[in-house]
Amino acid sequence: FGVTDMPMIKTLPTVNVAAVAAQAGVELGATPFQIGGNCTLELDAPMAGAIVLTLQGSPDNATWTTIRTINAAQSATKVFELTDLPKYFRTNVTTGGTAQTLNPILRGVQ
Repeated sequence: FGVTDMPMIKTLPTVNVAAVAAQAGVELGATPFQIGGNCTLELDAPMAGAIVLTLQGSPDNATWTTIRTINAAQSATKVFELTDLPKYFRTNVTTGGTAQTLNPILRGVQ
């Protein structure tokens, strides 16, 4: 028997937080990102200004509901726990602000 390393990180689309826009949905559903499971969302930098980022889930990549909302002050921690993962996940800039690009990742937890 050999040991196979499971990818514990899922890179999400880059987010330009200067403009209001939803990013493309990313399909989850495989270990460690199984539906109903848990993970963390990690930002590579805190957001500046009055930016608001919503984290959204969908069962079909068409109908989206908000899982969590993060404002610039909350983003200082850069790590957010997500529970009860959906089949599809995306970030959505609902209040744009300072020109900035974020590179979010999901990190699986066992």
